[in-house]
Amino acid sequence: MKKQQSILKSTLQVSIFLFITKILGVAKQSIIATVCGANAETDAYFVATGVIIALCTVVFSSIAIPLLSIHTDRLVKEGRESSNQLINIALRLILPMSLIIALVFASCSSIIAKLLAPSYQGAQLQTLSLYIRMMSAMFVLICYSSIINVILETDKKFLPEKQQGFLQNLFVCIAALFFYRTFGMKALIASFLLAGFAQCINVTWHARHELKLLRHVQIDQQVYMQLVTLALPLLVGNAIYEINDIVDKQIATGLGSGNVSFLAYGASVNEIVTTLIISSISTVLFSHYATWIAEGKTEKVSDSLLKAIDTLIVVIMPVMVMCLICGDYIVTILFGRGNFGQAAVIATAGVVTGYALGFIFQAFRATCVRVYFAFKDSITPMLNGLISVSANILLSLTLSRFMGVKGIAVATSIAMLLSSVLLLQGIDRYLPDFTLKPLSLDCIKVVFITLIVAVSSFYLKQWLPFGTYISFVIMGFYVVIVYYLLTLMTRVKPTVELTNVVYRTLKARYINH
Repeated sequence: MKKQQSILKSTLQVSIFLFITKILGVAKQSIIATVCGANAETDAYFVATGVIIALCTVVFSSIAIPLLSIHTDRLVKEGRESSNQLINIALRLILPMSLIIALVFASCSSIIAKLLAPSYQGAQLQTLSLYIRMMSAMFVLICYSSIINVILETDKKFLPEKQQGFLQNLFVCIAALFFYRTFGMKALIASFLLAGFAQCINVTWHARHELKLLRHVQIDQQVYMQLVTLALPLLVGNAIYEINDIVDKQIATGLGSGNVSFLAYGASVNEIVTTLIISSISTVLFSHYATWIAEGKTEKVSDSLLKAIDTLIVVIMPVMVMCLICGDYIVTILFGRGNFGQAAVIATAGVVTGYALGFIFQAFRATCVRVYFAFKDSITPMLNGLISVSANILLSLTLSRFMGVKGIAVATSIAMLLSSVLLLQGIDRYLPDFTLKPLSLDCIKVVFITLIVAVSSFYLKQWLPFGTYISFVIMGFYVVIVYYLLTLMTRVKPTVELTNVVYRTLKARYINH
């Protein structure tokens, strides 16, 4: 019970901080849309920053995830001194690799720019090449912070790692508001680098009591081989997803100027859900999964996974309804001003609805894949990624011909459906007692309730005589309240449990006193 409360507390802490971060992130995208608009220069900015940050995530999360499992195992079985030595070995091995990658990207930026955007020519290609050179330093900065963060997550300290997004959003907002007119998009690129450096200082400060940098470290060949064996399939799997993202951007560049920006602005709304709800839960659970497995308590993994899936289904459905029905309202409120015209609003709203179709499948995949990683299986997620990304690329090429940039988002949602089904089917190899049957009744109830809320809210939207802002607020209240009441009346388990927790808390605080 105490462990479940600890998970809930950690998840709430991460969710609250991520909510603040995503509010700032939405403000950042809104400021960029207002100040910079959607044009060839913003396209180059989104391609360079998006691809470099994604590649950093591909490479260093592929190392950090298995490193966390090995580090947790060492800490539980051998103590802090042994786990600290492991971190020092990782720094000696991986930091030089990040420097080499940074130098390759800096020296070959023009070639990489042409690969990322084959349709770019002349000045636009040179601009993208410059942005890639500037962003290449992020490889070293993110490498260091990712390794140090392993210590923090092992000790169940999740907030410092999430502060990187907050710092990036804050610095980019300041750069766009105060330095864009003088330095252009280069000011925004520089703000990314400054945020990366600040994050390195941040994680080092939080880990100062546990981290001891050693002058002499003997490289353990067994650890090296274990890390390579686990990280390589994960690296390939993540690289497959990055190839998919690059192809999406290539397809978008071929649809005309501004479409990469529409895709990026729409994706920022998608990231509110994936980061705020999905990422916060999966981040906390992964660390606990690794600890339980090291302690031989796999039944706790199964129970926790089932509860996480049930909760995610109930929480995400009303958010999906709002994005599907009020996508145009959301985009208008967030971006629809300044240099961001009505045509841009319509195109971006299509991306928002396309991604919304796959919210629940993104949740399934992010939650299930952590189980495989905790069991030190990185090959299955790699093969899963190969299948789903291949489908995604094929669907993106096909659907974009008929639906434009919206087709790319719809293709991603369909691919997430395929990925989550495959992962759920194979999870019984590690959790033989795991089954989704206990969720069947709740799922049926939630599906019918979601349909009722979606249809009624669609007709309510047509009837409302108010402007965008007032209508959006009314729609939001309607969807949330009606959905909550219907799930409470039909005794959907997560809703009932949440209501009971809130009631007990209020009773203990106000009524009993």
